[in-house]
Amino acid sequence: MENTPHFEFTRPIKGLLLFMLLSVAMSFAGFSQDDEGGTPCACPPAADRSEVIVTDNGGLGTGTVSWGCDSIYILQEQVFVNSGDTLTIEPGAIVKGAAGSGFQETSFSFGNITEQTITYATYPGSLIVSRGAVLLAEGTPDCAITFTHEADPLDGTVGVDVKGQWGGLVICGAGQTNTIYHDNPTAFPSQTLGPGTGTDLAEGIIDLSGNDRHVYGGNTAPTESSGILRYISFRHGSTSLGYDQNIATNESNNGNETNLLQLCALGSGTQIDHIELVSSADDGLQVMGGTVDLKYIAAAFNAEDGVEFDQGWAGRLQYLFVINDSSQVVGDSLGISNAIDIEGDDWEQSNVDISFMPYTNPAIINGTFIGPKSQSGMRIHNGGSPKMSNSIFAGFGQGIDFEDHDPCDAWEMLLFSELVLKNNHFWDVGDSTSTMDMILYDGHIGSAQFNVMDSFVQWGNEAQNPMFDYSVAIDEVSGMVSDPVFLEPGHGLVPALDYISPDPWFDQAMYFGAFEPGGENWLTCWSYLEQVGLFTDGDSIGGVSVPGCTYLSACNFNVEATIDDGSCEFDLCFGCIDVNACNFDEVAYIDDLSCMYAEAGYDCDGLCLSDTDSDGICDALEVSGCQDAAACDYDCSATDSGVCDYSCLGCTYENATNYDVAVNTDDGSCTFETAVLCPADVNGDGFVTAVDLLDLLSAYGEACSP
Repeated sequence: MENTPHFEFTRPIKGLLLFMLLSVAMSFAGFSQDDEGGTPCACPPAADRSEVIVTDNGGLGTGTVSWGCDSIYILQEQVFVNSGDTLTIEPGAIVKGAAGSGFQETSFSFGNITEQTITYATYPGSLIVSRGAVLLAEGTPDCAITFTHEADPLDGTVGVDVKGQWGGLVICGAGQTNTIYHDNPTAFPSQTLGPGTGTDLAEGIIDLSGNDRHVYGGNTAPTESSGILRYISFRHGSTSLGYDQNIATNESNNGNETNLLQLCALGSGTQIDHIELVSSADDGLQVMGGTVDLKYIAAAFNAEDGVEFDQGWAGRLQYLFVINDSSQVVGDSLGISNAIDIEGDDWEQSNVDISFMPYTNPAIINGTFIGPKSQSGMRIHNGGSPKMSNSIFAGFGQGIDFEDHDPCDAWEMLLFSELVLKNNHFWDVGDSTSTMDMILYDGHIGSAQFNVMDSFVQWGNEAQNPMFDYSVAIDEVSGMVSDPVFLEPGHGLVPALDYISPDPWFDQAMYFGAFEPGGENWLTCWSYLEQVGLFTDGDSIGGVSVPGCTYLSACNFNVEATIDDGSCEFDLCFGCIDVNACNFDEVAYIDDLSCMYAEAGYDCDGLCLSDTDSDGICDALEVSGCQDAAACDYDCSATDSGVCDYSCLGCTYENATNYDVAVNTDDGSCTFETAVLCPADVNGDGFVTAVDLLDLLSAYGEACSP
C-alpha cells in the first residue's frame, strides 16, 4: 500500500503545534540546554550579540583569525581566506551574508544560444576559502555554527520558502578534477601531467583583486586538509551571475551561481560531517572533483538539485538525506530538479580533459531521498558513475534517470563496471512496482535500455515499502512545516552482508536509509530542519514509531499511526450501498460509486419482468402504435398494435368522379365517367337499327343548347 502522496496537507494541527513548541524552545541561535537545564553552549542569544562587518580588505582577505560566538559576522561582500591563512569559526558562531547591491542584468542571444550576465556594485556576501587556506569550523551538537542571510533574526520566524538571500561557502582545494586548465582552454592536462590535473574556477565568484583566488584543482595535494566542517547549518543562500541557455532545447548549459556549500577539489584530509543545507536558490551542496569524504549530510527544500556531484569526485559518503521541493523554484535556476545529480564532466562546454578521467565515482551508502512526483530521485549523466547501496527513494516520478548522450555517459559507465547500484529500495515511484518507473533510460542505443534495466534488477534493487511517514507539507503563510515526517524504516529489513562495505571508514549500518530504526535522529538538537518542524516523534509513543494504516481514505485508517505498515484495507467498508442496485453490499458503508442497475423491465439477471403478449418484448419496453404500413400513422418502432388512422387516404385525381380535396395520399379508389363507345346507337339500346335513324330524323332541324 502506497503512503500518502508527497506535499498533501495531512495532520496540519499536530505539525503547527510542534512548530510552535520548537520555535519557543529554539528561538535563540547558539543557545541550548542539556537534560538538567544547563547551558553547555556558553553563547549569548543572537539578539544580544554585536555585529562585525567583514570585507575582503582590498584583496588581503580575512587573514589568520578566529570568529567567536559573542558577535555576529556579516560578510559584506565576497570575502576570501587567502592561501596560507587559517580562519577558525568557534562553536555557536553566527555568520551572515549580505544581499549585495547595485544589481544589473543584461541578456543577449545569438543563434540558438542566449546568455544572461548579472553584475553587482557589491556582490552578495560569500566566504571563499582559497586553495592552500584552511577553515576550521567545528561546531558541536549543543552548539552548532550557523550560516544565514543578513536579515535573518534567528528567532524561528524565517521559513524554508526564503531563498537566494546571500552567496554561500566555497572551499577550494588542490585535489583532482577532470577539467582542462582554467587559464589555457586549449591545453589538456592528460597530455602533460596526466588525468586529474586540470583546474577550474569556482562558480558564482568574482575575484575583484584579479588574482583568481577561487581557482581549484591541479591534483598537487590530493590528500591535504582544507580544514574541518562539523555541525553547521547553511540556510537561504545561493545567488546567480547568469547563465548560457540553449533556446532550441530550453536547457541551461552553464549556470554561474553559488550554492550553499561548494567543495572544489578538496583533498581527502578534509573532515566534513553533520552538515545541513536548507533553502538554496540553486543546489544545496555541490562537490566538484577531489576525494573528500562526507558523513551525515542533509539537503532540504532547495530550488534545484538537493546535491550535485561533478568533475571527478571520487570520495565516500554515508548518511545522506535529501528532501526536495520543486514548487519553490526561485532565482535563475533553469535545470531539472533532482534529489541527487551525478555528472562526470562539462563536455558540452568543451571543459573536460580529453581522457574524461577521473570519473565521478563516489561510494554512497545509506541515503534517504524524498521528493515530489515532478522530480527524479537521481540523475546520472555525462560519465557520472556512483556506487550506491542500501538507500531508499520515495515519492518521485522517476527513481533513476540514466542519460546517454555523450561519448562517456551512463551506459558506458555501466560497461566499464564503474556504475553500480545495489540493494536500493524504491517506493511510491511512478506506480511503485514497475521497473520502467523506477528507472528511465534516456539515450540513443536501443539495446542499452534493456541492459541497464536488467542490471538494475540483478543488483537487487526493488520496490519495497519503507513503512515510514514521508508525507510533508509546507504552510504557505509561515513557510514552516505543517506536516512533519518520521523517516525510520518500519519494515525491519536488514541488508545482506554482501551489501555492507568492508571499508572501515563506513559504519557497518545494518539498515536501509539514513536514519536508524529506534536510533537517535542525527539532525535533532542542532538543526534548522528541526526548528521548522520537519521531524516528529510527537505522533509516536515514547519516540517509537507506531505502525498502522496511515491512508486517510482506507477503511482502517489509524489517526495515531506514524508509519504505514501495509495493513490498509479498502475492500471491507467500500462498496455499493444502494439497496436498489444489483450489487448492493450489505457490509459496505462507504459508497465507492460501483453500483450497477438492471435495465428497465429486466431483472439483474437480464430476464423480462413481464411479457403479457408473449412476443419476447418486456411489457415495460412495449411501444404502442399503428403497425399497418398503409395507415396514416404507421410507426415502424411499434411493438404493440393500436388503432390506425386512415383519414389521409382517398382519391387525389381531380378528373375523377370521387375526387377528395381533403386527402393527400391516393388509395386507388378514384372513379371516372365511361366514354360513349357507339355514337350511332341514338336510343342507347345497344343496337343500331331503323329506330335510331327515325329518332335522329325526328330531331332534324332542332337547335342544340349551348
